[in-house]
Amino acid sequence: VNEVLRAAPLDIPVLCGGWAIRLWRQAGWLPLRKNLFLAVQDTDATLSHYLDSNEWKHQRRSTEQWSNWASSGATSKAVTDHPDLNGPLTYEVEVYQGCVRYKQGCKFCIEPKKGVPIWRTPEDIINEVKLAHDNGVKHVRLGGMTDVFTYMAEGVVEMEYPIPNPEPIANLLHGLREDERLDILAVDNGNPSIIAENIEPSTEITKTLCDTLSDGSVLSFGLESADPAVHTENWLNCSAEQLKSAVRLINKYGRGKGQRGLPKLLPGLNFIAGLNGETTESYNYNKELLTSLRDDGLQLRRINIRQVEGEGFQKIEEKAFRQFKEWVRDEIDAPLLQEMFPTGQVLKRVYWESHDNRIRLPSNLSDEHRSPAIHGKAGVTFGRQIGAYPILIGASYHIPLESESDIVVTSHGKRSITGVELGLDINTVSQTQLQAIPGIGEKTAWRIVSNRAKIMRKNRDALAFDSLEDAFESEVPELAFTIFNA
Repeated sequence: VNEVLRAAPLDIPVLCGGWAIRLWRQAGWLPLRKNLFLAVQDTDATLSHYLDSNEWKHQRRSTEQWSNWASSGATSKAVTDHPDLNGPLTYEVEVYQGCVRYKQGCKFCIEPKKGVPIWRTPEDIINEVKLAHDNGVKHVRLGGMTDVFTYMAEGVVEMEYPIPNPEPIANLLHGLREDERLDILAVDNGNPSIIAENIEPSTEITKTLCDTLSDGSVLSFGLESADPAVHTENWLNCSAEQLKSAVRLINKYGRGKGQRGLPKLLPGLNFIAGLNGETTESYNYNKELLTSLRDDGLQLRRINIRQVEGEGFQKIEEKAFRQFKEWVRDEIDAPLLQEMFPTGQVLKRVYWESHDNRIRLPSNLSDEHRSPAIHGKAGVTFGRQIGAYPILIGASYHIPLESESDIVVTSHGKRSITGVELGLDINTVSQTQLQAIPGIGEKTAWRIVSNRAKIMRKNRDALAFDSLEDAFESEVPELAFTIFNA
């Protein structure tokens, strides 16, 4: 931020907000300038007030402003001109601002500074999403929430653990689902301590989430550290025991598979390294917790491990951090992935995004990469199912980009899986596609393609093979039956 301030002409007003102003009093700002304003609560409302009055003043948005801004966004060119509008574009809706722990929230987080949470009504959100649908949006994520379970909760001002209110979130989710244009629906974060201290209403909300969200949905749980000392020093939002209670509840109702082959709803777990009070022993607390969850048969959809950002925190012990991260990927992530997506598992509606690189490159946007003629050629295709935190899926041959297909899982990485499309035709499949199927080696694949070519030279009007047995001339690999007979 200092670089931006130095570059900006001194006669130009500058407004900073959000993460940029975290701990600004302690960290200091250089250079000092008279027309610099730091919006602690609501940057948009503060800017709107300045444009109307030429006065810098802390503001929070009114209900009318929020509704108008949201409606303008839903009909803007950011939506209508987006290149992914007909594909994976997911429209994020701001449901509320602030955090119920505004009196003493996590030290590293900006949300508590916004004050008492303010919510939009279910009706207002539904109206915004309808406008987005009118402009081509299919997929929606309800975001801007520090905790979906405290949406319009009771006792926010008076209680340490406000009581979740199942009715408003049910009205919102079921109201959104009444519009048949909505395809994928996902949500944001959950607070494990709220769930653990209010099991009965949290159970009702969890059931509603499982009934209305798309399968593959993830509730992000911000534990940050299982070390009690770190928890106390940084005012973290939940203990390890509260987290386990919340994970157990979500698993009870959410781990069943949905229409696309994904668990309906699972927790995601966040760790942050470098918080004050952390020692190398802190990583052992984290390991003990994860081992306990694994031994209890509880599933986590994903585990994010990050380093804290900004001033005011201690130096990270790089070796211990790296060892912990590697341990999680080897001992927790990999086994969980194999359990959730076993070999032979069918996953539906994979959207193919890039060729030969996990990142979609500008070169992938050419017609060549979208052409059906590329199907089955040598290379690698990466794709994901549309939604929150989708698993990365690789296919060991080229598939036309911006297309969808169903796949069967064939192998696993630490944080990704490999698959082969369902519905391939033994009479047209390429050698590269055949070799991607477990149990079919290079020699077998070549023999099948070679025999097929010889038969077709004799009679181009007939099918080369009437059955898989004819093609293989031996025992057919198990997964081949699934792939070719789909």
